[in-house]
Amino acid sequence: MSNEEIKIPRPTSVIAVAALVMFEALAVLAYAINYGIHLTSDGVVNMGGRIFMLALCLFLASWQGSVAINFFRGRAYTRAPIIVWQLFQLILSVSFFQSDMPIVVSAAVVSIIVAGATVVLLFAPKTTEFLGDRPAQ
Repeated sequence: MSNEEIKIPRPTSVIAVAALVMFEALAVLAYAINYGIHLTSDGVVNMGGRIFMLALCLFLASWQGSVAINFFRGRAYTRAPIIVWQLFQLILSVSFFQSDMPIVVSAAVVSIIVAGATVVLLFAPKTTEFLGDRPAQ
């Protein structure tokens, strides 16, 4: 039975997960915009590869925004893409600890904290109850 049928109130953990995933989507969008601004700069990737990377980033930002909205609405199927994204984020963030730039290391730490908080809140009892995975108490 979905939350739409039983009309339970939306818990804070659901709002927090949706907000964190939307924050990640906006961060990817900001990166895509920055990448698009510097698209003509010199680099090791040819123009076709740069355009592909820009399109991929824009797609991922819109996909992640859609996942956040649908999670907020209580769609349980959004949990799998959220978990996959958090795992990606953790793996990529760890690799950024090798950077000499403090802002990159700081962004990696923030990214790991956001991913960890998202996963913990995603499986909180109130969240799973809202998604219809466990009976209402």
